[in-house]
Amino acid sequence: VQVHRAVSDLNGKTGLAIVRAIVAGERDPVRLAAHRDPHCRKSVDQIARHLTGTWRDEHLFNLASALRCYDLFEAEIATYDARLIQELQALQPPERQDLPVPRHPNPRKERNIQGHGGAQLRTELWRFAGVDLTRIDAISAGVAQVVLTELGTDLSAFATEGHFVSWLRLCPRTAISGGKPLKKRRNALGSSRIAGTLRIAALAVGRSKTALGAYYRRIARHKGGAVAVFATARKLAVLVYRMLRYGQDYVDQGEAAYEAKFQAQRLAAL
Repeated sequence: VQVHRAVSDLNGKTGLAIVRAIVAGERDPVRLAAHRDPHCRKSVDQIARHLTGTWRDEHLFNLASALRCYDLFEAEIATYDARLIQELQALQPPERQDLPVPRHPNPRKERNIQGHGGAQLRTELWRFAGVDLTRIDAISAGVAQVVLTELGTDLSAFATEGHFVSWLRLCPRTAISGGKPLKKRRNALGSSRIAGTLRIAALAVGRSKTALGAYYRRIARHKGGAVAVFATARKLAVLVYRMLRYGQDYVDQGEAAYEAKFQAQRLAAL
């Protein structure tokens, strides 16, 4: 039985429904596949084909144990999230405590945030900061929470966006002495937590039909995926800085507009 081939994400709605049914004692592959969400790519027959096999007691015992641990951790995470929201509510200015968050310019992303249970967190973060970081492509409510809880709303300590990017260690270190490059050693000054979160967000935006996605793919074609993740994370950091420091809104120009602009720059250079 290969549940991991039946569904790509065991933490999703279909995956958890199948796993819970197996732990509850269901063994019929067709009935297990009936838990399929309508948005799944695979059909019921395809899922049932991967759920047909040999059931071993020791594996079922381990599965039940893992599911109990998963539910326990999810409950603890929910408790922490509730406490974090309480802390955010205590820090909100009085004039924004009852205001609804403005509508997202991307309705599809707004539906995704609601589907993943981040609508309340997005609202509380907007009331706390006065800006909606989720308007930036690849910045989810969870990423915005990491950024705001690490930085706060006052970025005046960073004179320019270059200082901010350097503090995040998202810029190449060009150590040169006497015209000769020195050994590149990273210091421990900076927020690696924000930088790591932005890298994950940059990796997620790589396949999107947005300007940031087109930027990621252009860098990846010439310099590889690792450099593309680094460069896109730096661009996300700059957008976050501009939004928090100056209130500059982010508007996605789209993949086609970005490609046309880049082609015009290439022609001008030639």
